[in-house]
Amino acid sequence: MQRFSRRNAFGWVGGAAALIVTLGLKVGIFNRFVFAFICVAALVALAYWVFRVMEQSRHARRLREFALTHGWTYHEQGGAVIAGLTGFPFGEGRDRMVEDLVEGTYGGHPCASYTYRFEQRVAGERTAEQLFTVTQVSLDVPYQRLDLVPEDIGSRLLNAVGFADIDLESAEFNRTWRVQCADKRYAVDFLDPRMMQLLLTNRMPGVAVRVDGNRVFAWSAGVANVKDLSRRLDLVCGVAGRIPAHVARAATEAEQQRRALADEQERNAPAWAKTGGVLNSGHYTGIGVDADGDGVDDWNERNR
Repeated sequence: MQRFSRRNAFGWVGGAAALIVTLGLKVGIFNRFVFAFICVAALVALAYWVFRVMEQSRHARRLREFALTHGWTYHEQGGAVIAGLTGFPFGEGRDRMVEDLVEGTYGGHPCASYTYRFEQRVAGERTAEQLFTVTQVSLDVPYQRLDLVPEDIGSRLLNAVGFADIDLESAEFNRTWRVQCADKRYAVDFLDPRMMQLLLTNRMPGVAVRVDGNRVFAWSAGVANVKDLSRRLDLVCGVAGRIPAHVARAATEAEQQRRALADEQERNAPAWAKTGGVLNSGHYTGIGVDADGDGVDDWNERNR
């Protein structure tokens, strides 16, 4: 399944080794057999750490070269890019972080690609670092969430235990992709014959696709080779460019109605709700307001 990869399995091995060392030192039992076991675990943890540093350095260098060649920008970190995202792998574990972020324009669309990292913990102790590669393209308006997961042994097991997906008219597509969406009618409308053909043509092993809000994602476990970035961009930009016209029109109209309602609510809101330094009590607080320009908030002056 897309949640697992050999790279992330190494993360579990390295994390387990580090956990053994930590617990072994805390317990303090140092007969020769236990000490030897702890030493082996320490060597495994050290080997994973060296591998991780070398992997990240090599991957960052290749992304910098990609950014320089294509006129993109590279950032070592960029947590803001995942703000508000839900659904695996987002929101999992602890110490979530975005690393090796590249941003730019591809085929006229604003795009980004990055490594998403989080840590799994057991009994409060760090156990495994898990890495995912995410490539995304921004859309003009938000759409309902739709997940497309490549069919494999794991996804077929889900079918066997009752987690059914949405079947479409194409038998080949049903064998290739698992469709998940809260609204079956919407999924059928979104995945018209042209969209299904694009997803069959541009699919990549182990890479799932998600449409959520104003973005299309391609995500996979592990650290993807930079050589595959163009193919991943073709996939997400292809989906963005093939959204059926009636689906795009409905999403645009819904967004226009939402904005019109928000504007109307803003216009009709009481004056105190739109005035700086006033909270919902209806009483002036002076928070964040310096009416006399002396560099001190009004609320602070009133409380002196």
